[in-house]
Amino acid sequence: MANIQSIDMKNDKIFVNLILDKEEYKILGNSTRHLLLLPSDSKDLTELLTTGKLGNSNRVMLPNKVLKKNDVTNMLKKVPARLFDVNDEKFLLLKLQESKIAKPFFGDEE
Repeated sequence: MANIQSIDMKNDKIFVNLILDKEEYKILGNSTRHLLLLPSDSKDLTELLTTGKLGNSNRVMLPNKVLKKNDVTNMLKKVPARLFDVNDEKFLLLKLQESKIAKPFFGDEE
């Protein structure tokens, strides 16, 4: 995930200096305009949305071919999400899959 290295305010403009990993840089490609900077930490994704088959309520639905194409093998039943309002446009950010990288635990269990 990207991290903000510094924020500078000059006149009416805000300058943000980011640290990106190679994956994020690859996603950006040559895009330099219409970028969206959103927090994606679990504490910032304050809504739980239901995924699954179509029923009587609104659900987050994605075609299987989109999931397969993006290597999403197992959809969680409840996913953390948040709606953001930026310049009168609404954006939905949700986390479909958690990282499989676990933090090592050292020491005795009590």
